Amino acid sequence: MIRILFLKYTEIFLNFLWLFLQAKRYFALLTISIFVFLGSCEKATDWELNNTPLNTIVVEAMLTNEFKTQVIRLSHPVAELNDVPQPLQQAKISVGWQNTSIDFVESDTLPGTYVSHEPFAAAVDQEYFLTIETDTLTYNASTYMVPVFPFESPAFQFRNGMYSLDWNNPMYSPFEQAMYEALISWDHLEGYEHPDSVAVAHLRHITLNTIDVSYIIFPQDAEEVFFPAGSIIVISKYSLNDHYAAYLRAMLSETQWQGSLFESPRGNLPGNISNGGLGYFSACAVIRDTLVVE
Repeated sequence: MIRILFLKYTEIFLNFLWLFLQAKRYFALLTISIFVFLGSCEKATDWELNNTPLNTIVVEAMLTNEFKTQVIRLSHPVAELNDVPQPLQQAKISVGWQNTSIDFVESDTLPGTYVSHEPFAAAVDQEYFLTIETDTLTYNASTYMVPVFPFESPAFQFRNGMYSLDWNNPMYSPFEQAMYEALISWDHLEGYEHPDSVAVAHLRHITLNTIDVSYIIFPQDAEEVFFPAGSIIVISKYSLNDHYAAYLRAMLSETQWQGSLFESPRGNLPGNISNGGLGYFSACAVIRDTLVVE
């Protein structure tokens, strides 16, 4: 009797398992069919874009903890992807903190580039205030700096007689957010002095404290840059406060992370410039290291 009941319940379990597997199979086929159907229903649509110039400015402003002449760049927004931004000239710019205020003056040789009239170094845990006055509006922003921690220099991969950069810094860290920058040049080497040859590269790597599917789990293929032995690489690491890191994450979502099944909806970047100003005003502690590829 016990054996008969065991066989009966075993048969029921196997039937249930078979039905479950069949249902799972049909669900997978249904899901694939829906994606195929939706893809087959796509059609081209021409959208008329509003080319009315935006009455705003684009701000590129990063203060660092280096004692130097700090730089701020202003430009007009562009309507097309490959348009060259036109510099915004004759603005009045100042940066203040506590009881100090330093004016920025426009460069005589670089329109739209404003430099501090005296060198200074930004400091950790100090809040800075930016004021930009144009003919029509006044823009304001504030930011603060967090510490930067030592880093391990990246390694190099050798392939077919050339080298490439292998970032060994994490894409995710719960303890620190940072931006790494690599300026690579080999135009000083024999055979690369011609002005038409591409002998420089600018690479960036960002560490965030968020786990993003398009960044951590399914990263997009990045362009690999190859350079010869003897190249000089300047590696910089910038500290990121939470607000600036959120801005860079949004920028990645709008650019590098697009083109996958997990891309985020389009939207404006969460900048910190008032009155609809574009860009970001940041303060970053930075450390640098110079490497020679051998």
